[in-house]
Formats: sequence, structure tokens, C-alpha cells
Amino acid sequence: MDILQILHGISPWWWVAFALALGAIEMATMSFFLIWPALAALFVGAFLAVAPDMAGTSQVVIFAGLGILFTFSGRYVMGRYGDGGGGLPGLNDRAKQLVGRHGTVLEIDGTEGAIEVEGIRWRALWPKGQTANAGDKVRITGANGMTLDVTSQDD
Repeated sequence: MDILQILHGISPWWWVAFALALGAIEMATMSFFLIWPALAALFVGAFLAVAPDMAGTSQVVIFAGLGILFTFSGRYVMGRYGDGGGGLPGLNDRAKQLVGRHGTVLEIDGTEGAIEVEGIRWRALWPKGQTANAGDKVRITGANGMTLDVTSQDD
């Protein structure tokens, strides 16, 4: 017995159940890929409700075609109008979160040194021609990796 013959005459609710299963897997994995085939399965269930004598081959072809169509169109629309993975800039970049805050100079040698911000020691760089003394307050103006760009607080 061929699988496509089994599909002939099945209830549309099987396609709806398949769509819900794909949606549940999508929610568990958060891949944002299975939502499109789930939507295609839902449409096949709707088509089967309208045309209950649809052959199994037609059901599979419609599912495959809609799955491909929905996947490419959905990814295009989400890429163009979605947040693009935006969110909060610097969310996982601790150094960039410190820009605009103030720290205390621990040591300095020329334009390089160390500062303390919120109890944590950071490597710091001063602009050329600018210097500070241990204990001075500085303002953080930028971050490059684990190094903070600082300037004297009175500037």
C-alpha cells in the first residue's frame, strides 16, 4: 500500500494536527523555520475540507509547493520588515554599556592605564596629550573590546 493512497480520503483534521505539531516543535526550538511548513499544512487541511476527494499526490504537491512558497516569502518579509535581530544594541557587550559612566583612575603610564568602574578593573586609554593621576575621576567615552576610552572628567 502506497503512502499517497493512504492520504486519499483522510480527514482534513490530520493536516490540521500536523500543522499544530509543526507549530509546537517550532515553539520548542524557536528556529523560525517550521512555522512556514505548518502554515502550508494548515492550508492543505483547508483545501481538503473544500475538496474532500483530493488525491494524496495532490495533497503532497500542494503541501510542498506552499511550504516552499511560504518559506521564501516569509523569510523575505521578515528580513525586510522584521526587527532583523535588532533589539538592544550592546546587550551582551559589558564594555559598551559603560560608555557615559564615570570611573576612578587606578594607575596610568602615558596614555594607557587602568580604571575602576563599579568595583571592576578595566584597561583604559586616554587621548593623546591628556593625562590623569591615580584617584582622579574620568568619563568613559568609548569601548573597544575590553579596553575603555576615557577622558578627564573636567573636559
